[in-house]
Amino acid sequence: MTKKLEAVFVAAPFWAYVDKETGEFDREAFGSIDRILQHFDKQGCVVYNAHRREQWGQAFMEPAEFTPLDYEQICSSDVIVAVPGSPASPGTHIEIGWASANKVPMVLLLEAGKEYAGLLMGLDEFAPVKIVEIDRDVDLEALDAAVEAVREAASARLSSVVG
Repeated sequence: MTKKLEAVFVAAPFWAYVDKETGEFDREAFGSIDRILQHFDKQGCVVYNAHRREQWGQAFMEPAEFTPLDYEQICSSDVIVAVPGSPASPGTHIEIGWASANKVPMVLLLEAGKEYAGLLMGLDEFAPVKIVEIDRDVDLEALDAAVEAVREAASARLSSVVG
């Protein structure tokens, strides 16, 4: 069994969900992302997330502020839960790249019936990654199982390298 989950970075498309005219965040996307955030909040985790930090588009930070902050938070997380988006979210894909390069265990939430980049689908060849297929809402039990499985796989991978 792995140690208690303490810190989670939740990545998902952001700017694409903010209406350029009204500045309002898409309600359906808000509900889906917020449900994941609250799920980890209830587990007592530190939950890193740009949407919440930047008040769902009402307080956008400058790239020079949020870029190093996101990188540091990803590297200090026990796991990253990411919705890559289809079409692809460039920012989320960069965050996925940072996590995979730093061997941060990762759960990718992929929408059923959508297409994703081949590189994304092949990440599990060298980084600890589990894929969970989603429809409108995320099955939170499946998410928890994937988080535990990817953390155990990462721990086993590290043990085989160290041992």
